[in-house]
Amino acid sequence: MAELTALLPPDHATAVYRRIDALTRGSRVPRDERGADARRADTLVNLLLGRRDPDVAGEPGGVRPLVHVTVAASTLTGADNKPAVLDGYGPIGAAYARTIASDPTGTWKRLVTDPVNGSLVELSRNTYRPPAALDDHIRARDGRCRFPGCQHSAQNGDLDYRIPWPKGPTTPGNLGAVCRHHHRLKHQTSWRLTQANGRFRWTSPTGRRYTTEPENHNPP
Repeated sequence: MAELTALLPPDHATAVYRRIDALTRGSRVPRDERGADARRADTLVNLLLGRRDPDVAGEPGGVRPLVHVTVAASTLTGADNKPAVLDGYGPIGAAYARTIASDPTGTWKRLVTDPVNGSLVELSRNTYRPPAALDDHIRARDGRCRFPGCQHSAQNGDLDYRIPWPKGPTTPGNLGAVCRHHHRLKHQTSWRLTQANGRFRWTSPTGRRYTTEPENHNPP
Protein backbone atom coordinates (compact mmCIF):
# COMPACT_ATOMS: atom_id res chain seq x y z
CA MET A 1 0.00 0.00 0.00
CA ALA A 2 1.05 3.62 -0.46
CA GLU A 3 0.11 6.91 1.18
CA LEU A 4 -0.86 10.05 -0.74
CA THR A 5 -1.03 13.35 1.15
CA ALA A 6 -1.87 16.94 0.21
CA LEU A 7 -1.19 20.16 2.18
CA LEU A 8 -4.29 22.33 1.63
CA PRO A 9 -5.96 25.42 3.09
CA PRO A 10 -8.30 24.32 5.87
CA ASP A 11 -11.48 25.24 4.01
CA HIS A 12 -10.39 23.32 0.90
CA ALA A 13 -9.33 20.30 2.93
CA THR A 14 -12.62 20.27 4.81
CA ALA A 15 -14.65 20.64 1.63
CA VAL A 16 -12.76 17.81 -0.09
CA TYR A 17 -13.19 15.49 2.89
CA ARG A 18 -16.89 16.23 3.22
CA ARG A 19 -17.41 15.62 -0.49
CA ILE A 20 -15.66 12.24 -0.32
CA ASP A 21 -17.47 11.30 2.88
CA ALA A 22 -20.89 12.22 1.46
CA LEU A 23 -20.34 10.19 -1.69
CA THR A 24 -19.13 7.22 0.34
CA ARG A 25 -22.13 7.33 2.69
CA GLY A 26 -24.45 7.59 -0.29
CA SER A 27 -23.02 4.53 -1.99
CA ARG A 28 -24.59 1.11 -1.61
CA VAL A 29 -22.01 -1.62 -2.23
CA PRO A 30 -23.42 -5.02 -1.19
CA ARG A 31 -21.47 -7.20 1.21
CA ASP A 32 -18.75 -4.54 1.70
CA GLU A 33 -17.86 -4.97 5.36
CA ARG A 34 -14.71 -2.82 5.31
CA GLY A 35 -14.34 0.26 7.45
CA ALA A 36 -15.42 3.74 6.37
CA ASP A 37 -11.85 4.90 5.70
CA ALA A 38 -11.23 2.07 3.23
CA ARG A 39 -14.43 2.93 1.38
CA ARG A 40 -13.54 6.64 1.38
CA ALA A 41 -10.21 5.75 -0.22
CA ASP A 42 -12.10 3.94 -3.03
CA THR A 43 -14.27 7.02 -3.56
CA LEU A 44 -11.18 9.25 -3.80
CA VAL A 45 -9.61 6.98 -6.42
CA ASN A 46 -12.82 6.86 -8.45
CA LEU A 47 -13.09 10.64 -8.47
CA LEU A 48 -9.48 11.35 -9.41
CA LEU A 49 -9.25 8.64 -12.08
CA GLY A 50 -12.65 9.40 -13.56
CA ARG A 51 -14.10 5.96 -12.89
CA ARG A 52 -17.81 5.28 -12.75
CA ASP A 53 -18.64 2.82 -9.99
CA PRO A 54 -22.21 1.47 -9.97
CA ASP A 55 -22.82 3.09 -6.60
CA VAL A 56 -20.19 5.84 -6.35
CA ALA A 57 -20.49 9.10 -8.27
CA GLY A 58 -17.69 10.05 -10.66
CA GLU A 59 -17.14 11.26 -14.16
CA PRO A 60 -17.29 8.46 -16.78
CA GLY A 61 -14.58 7.75 -19.32
CA GLY A 62 -11.61 9.19 -17.45
CA VAL A 63 -8.03 9.12 -18.74
CA ARG A 64 -6.08 6.09 -17.61
CA PRO A 65 -2.87 7.07 -15.80
CA LEU A 66 0.54 5.87 -16.95
CA VAL A 67 2.11 3.31 -14.59
CA HIS A 68 5.58 1.89 -15.27
CA VAL A 69 6.52 -1.48 -13.79
CA THR A 70 9.86 -3.13 -14.54
CA VAL A 71 9.77 -6.89 -13.99
CA ALA A 72 11.85 -9.82 -15.22
CA ALA A 73 10.28 -12.04 -17.88
CA SER A 74 11.14 -15.05 -15.73
CA THR A 75 9.09 -13.56 -12.90
CA LEU A 76 6.10 -12.95 -15.18
CA THR A 77 6.09 -16.60 -16.24
CA GLY A 78 6.33 -17.77 -12.61
CA ALA A 79 9.80 -19.29 -13.02
CA ASP A 80 11.05 -17.19 -10.11
CA ASN A 81 9.84 -14.52 -7.69
CA LYS A 82 12.28 -11.68 -8.18
CA PRO A 83 11.00 -8.30 -6.96
CA ALA A 84 9.82 -5.77 -9.54
CA VAL A 85 10.07 -1.97 -9.48
CA LEU A 86 7.06 0.35 -9.63
CA ASP A 87 8.22 3.69 -11.00
CA GLY A 88 7.72 6.45 -8.45
CA TYR A 89 7.20 3.99 -5.60
CA GLY A 90 10.00 1.42 -5.40
CA PRO A 91 10.26 -2.38 -5.11
CA ILE A 92 7.08 -4.47 -5.17
CA GLY A 93 6.53 -8.21 -4.75
CA ALA A 94 6.47 -10.66 -7.64
CA ALA A 95 2.82 -11.62 -7.11
CA TYR A 96 1.73 -7.97 -7.17
CA ALA A 97 3.79 -7.35 -10.33
CA ARG A 98 2.10 -10.30 -12.06
CA THR A 99 -1.30 -8.91 -11.03
CA ILE A 100 -0.50 -5.56 -12.63
CA ALA A 101 0.88 -7.24 -15.75
CA SER A 102 -2.30 -9.30 -16.17
CA ASP A 103 -4.41 -6.14 -16.62
CA PRO A 104 -5.94 -6.59 -20.11
CA THR A 105 -5.71 -2.83 -20.77
CA GLY A 106 -1.97 -2.74 -20.16
CA THR A 107 0.86 -2.66 -22.68
CA TRP A 108 4.12 -4.60 -22.44
CA LYS A 109 7.42 -3.49 -23.95
CA ARG A 110 10.62 -5.53 -23.97
CA LEU A 111 13.76 -4.05 -22.39
CA VAL A 112 17.14 -5.77 -22.67
CA THR A 113 19.48 -4.92 -19.81
CA ASP A 114 23.09 -5.59 -18.94
CA PRO A 115 23.09 -8.52 -16.47
CA VAL A 116 26.06 -7.04 -14.59
CA ASN A 117 25.06 -3.43 -13.94
CA GLY A 118 21.42 -3.39 -15.02
CA SER A 119 21.90 -0.64 -17.61
CA LEU A 120 19.55 -0.55 -20.58
CA VAL A 121 21.03 -2.17 -23.68
CA GLU A 122 18.01 -2.24 -26.00
CA LEU A 123 14.45 -0.92 -25.97
CA SER A 124 12.14 -2.81 -28.32
CA ARG A 125 9.88 -0.76 -30.57
CA ASN A 126 7.39 -3.64 -30.55
CA THR A 127 4.67 -3.71 -27.92
CA TYR A 128 2.73 -6.66 -26.56
CA ARG A 129 -0.71 -5.07 -26.77
CA PRO A 130 -1.76 -4.99 -30.44
CA PRO A 131 -2.51 -1.53 -31.87
CA ALA A 132 -6.20 -0.74 -32.27
CA ALA A 133 -6.20 -1.03 -36.08
CA LEU A 134 -4.51 -4.45 -35.94
CA ASP A 135 -6.87 -5.55 -33.17
CA ASP A 136 -9.87 -4.64 -35.36
CA HIS A 137 -8.32 -6.40 -38.38
CA ILE A 138 -7.76 -9.70 -36.55
CA ARG A 139 -11.25 -9.75 -35.02
CA ALA A 140 -12.86 -8.97 -38.38
CA ARG A 141 -10.72 -11.58 -40.17
CA ASP A 142 -11.48 -14.37 -37.70
CA GLY A 143 -15.10 -13.57 -36.91
CA ARG A 144 -15.26 -16.13 -34.10
CA CYS A 145 -12.98 -18.08 -31.77
CA ARG A 146 -10.52 -20.03 -33.91
CA PHE A 147 -10.62 -23.16 -31.75
CA PRO A 148 -12.29 -26.09 -33.59
CA GLY A 149 -16.07 -25.97 -33.19
CA CYS A 150 -16.19 -22.87 -30.98
CA GLN A 151 -18.75 -20.25 -32.05
CA HIS A 152 -17.91 -17.47 -29.57
CA SER A 153 -17.67 -14.09 -31.30
CA ALA A 154 -14.15 -12.76 -31.86
CA GLN A 155 -15.39 -9.37 -30.64
CA ASN A 156 -15.74 -10.75 -27.11
CA GLY A 157 -12.57 -12.86 -26.96
CA ASP A 158 -8.81 -12.45 -26.61
CA LEU A 159 -6.07 -11.96 -29.17
CA ASP A 160 -3.56 -14.76 -28.76
CA TYR A 161 0.07 -14.89 -29.91
CA ARG A 162 0.89 -18.18 -31.65
CA ILE A 163 4.59 -17.58 -30.88
CA PRO A 164 4.61 -15.83 -27.49
CA TRP A 165 5.77 -12.24 -27.33
CA PRO A 166 8.56 -11.01 -27.37
CA LYS A 167 9.88 -13.90 -29.49
CA GLY A 168 6.87 -13.67 -31.78
CA PRO A 169 5.99 -10.44 -33.63
CA THR A 170 2.81 -8.42 -33.29
CA THR A 171 1.58 -9.21 -36.81
CA PRO A 172 -1.56 -10.75 -38.40
CA GLY A 173 0.40 -13.93 -39.14
CA ASN A 174 1.14 -14.45 -35.45
CA LEU A 175 -2.19 -13.38 -33.95
CA GLY A 176 -5.58 -15.01 -33.71
CA ALA A 177 -8.88 -14.50 -31.91
CA VAL A 178 -9.77 -17.08 -29.26
CA CYS A 179 -12.30 -17.03 -26.44
CA ARG A 180 -10.94 -16.85 -22.89
CA HIS A 181 -11.65 -20.56 -22.22
CA HIS A 182 -9.71 -21.81 -25.26
CA HIS A 183 -6.98 -19.22 -24.73
CA ARG A 184 -6.30 -20.80 -21.35
CA LEU A 185 -6.66 -24.31 -22.79
CA LYS A 186 -3.93 -23.57 -25.35
CA HIS A 187 -1.49 -22.34 -22.72
CA GLN A 188 -2.28 -24.78 -19.92
CA THR A 189 -2.55 -28.05 -21.85
CA SER A 190 -0.62 -29.85 -24.59
CA TRP A 191 -2.77 -28.55 -27.48
CA ARG A 192 -0.44 -27.24 -30.23
CA LEU A 193 -1.11 -24.61 -32.87
CA THR A 194 0.44 -23.66 -36.20
CA GLN A 195 -0.75 -20.83 -38.41
CA ALA A 196 -0.30 -19.84 -42.06
CA ASN A 197 -2.19 -17.25 -44.12
CA GLY A 198 -4.98 -17.07 -41.57
CA ARG A 199 -5.45 -20.86 -41.48
CA PHE A 200 -5.13 -22.40 -38.02
CA ARG A 201 -3.99 -26.01 -37.59
CA TRP A 202 -4.61 -27.45 -34.13
CA THR A 203 -3.12 -30.69 -32.81
CA SER A 204 -4.86 -32.27 -29.81
CA PRO A 205 -3.03 -34.00 -26.93
CA THR A 206 -3.91 -37.34 -28.59
CA GLY A 207 -2.40 -36.27 -31.94
CA ARG A 208 -5.64 -35.58 -33.84
CA ARG A 209 -5.45 -32.56 -36.17
CA TYR A 210 -8.08 -29.93 -36.87
CA THR A 211 -8.03 -26.97 -39.27
CA THR A 212 -10.07 -23.77 -38.92
CA GLU A 213 -10.42 -21.14 -41.60
CA PRO A 214 -10.86 -17.38 -41.25
CA GLU A 215 -14.33 -15.92 -41.63
CA ASN A 216 -15.73 -16.00 -45.19
CA HIS A 217 -16.58 -12.39 -46.01
CA ASN A 218 -17.87 -13.05 -49.52
CA PRO A 219 -21.61 -12.41 -49.97
CA PRO A 220 -23.72 -15.60 -49.92
